[in-house]
Amino acid sequence: MPEEVFDFESEFSILDIGATTSVLRSGGVKPSILIFTEQEGVEAISLDWDAQPGDARPAMIAFEEARKYTRDKRPLAYGFIAQVARGTQGVEFRLPRLKYPAAAESLGIAMFAQGGAVRGVTYQIRRSGGKVSFGMPNVEEGDIMDWCPFGDIWANPFCKGDLVRFRHRDKAVEPSTPLWQAIVDLTRLRMHDDPRGADEYMSFLDDLRNGIFVVEDRSPVAHDQVLLRPRTSFNPLGTISINASRLLLVDSTAANVEKVETTAVR
Repeated sequence: MPEEVFDFESEFSILDIGATTSVLRSGGVKPSILIFTEQEGVEAISLDWDAQPGDARPAMIAFEEARKYTRDKRPLAYGFIAQVARGTQGVEFRLPRLKYPAAAESLGIAMFAQGGAVRGVTYQIRRSGGKVSFGMPNVEEGDIMDWCPFGDIWANPFCKGDLVRFRHRDKAVEPSTPLWQAIVDLTRLRMHDDPRGADEYMSFLDDLRNGIFVVEDRSPVAHDQVLLRPRTSFNPLGTISINASRLLLVDSTAANVEKVETTAVR
């Protein structure tokens, strides 16, 4: 499946038909990703987690591991499907094996491609008399969908916990600025007051000079922004928002594949 012959329209149609048919037949669908690669064709990933009422963290951890797994496959494109509901705390991702309180449910289907093509569609799920039907589809062409936690993994490939560095000649804080001097002065003061922590403080300055940071998160409102923090506990900078194009990946832990089930599709 070379990139130049990846048929976005056809693959999205197949994804749409497969997801809607699955919900009509079984009443629900696991959150899933389809990874399209030139070497392996299509690989499907089904996600599951220990769901706790009102706690979105287990789902977000599973999604982040799946995003990292997908990124590391260097795909031509990926598709995402999920059964979601909206409440006072935002989007809730639902697992078909569990029972949930009645709420407005939707089936979300999205596809992102390396060349920049993106599309999402949501169908309202209607349940009556043990049968399932759909409302009219709502098509989204933007690259930020609050029910798709993966986004553009080519423009912004970074995942939580990644170790990154700024590109050559780029800095988080320029050494010639007053901010740099203020940070150095503060660090020097901390070293004076706490000589036992000197190694920690020096590590912070070394990383700042070399442009080394840890990815805290991605911006929920700007797909190309990464939230960074120092990798030391000493952190006078807080969290800074940086355009992903300014960064290079230094190191990343392997995706926890125990959180996902993978199946070769074709």
